[in-house]
Amino acid sequence: MQSTSAPASDIEAEVLAYLGTRFPALVPVTPDTPLLEGAIDSLGFLELVMFLGERFGISLEGDDFDFQELATPESLVRFVSRMRM
Repeated sequence: MQSTSAPASDIEAEVLAYLGTRFPALVPVTPDTPLLEGAIDSLGFLELVMFLGERFGISLEGDDFDFQELATPESLVRFVSRMRM
C-alpha cells in the first residue's frame, strides 16, 4: 500500500495509468477527461471503486462522496488525496 503522504502527482500518475489500461476508449487520458459521459459503464465504475480501495486504502461509502468526485481523473485525484489525509 502506498504511503498516505504520497504526492498528488504520484496518485494522478497511477489513476491515469489505470484508466488508460482498463478503459482504452479513454486514451489519451488527461486530468480533465470526462468519465461520467458514457465512457465508463456501471461495471467499470464498480471496478474503478475497487481499484481505488485496493490501491489507496480508501472506501467509497454513500455519505463519503458524490458522483461528481468521479467525473474526471483530476477530481478522482483530489478525492483520493482528501480521503487519505
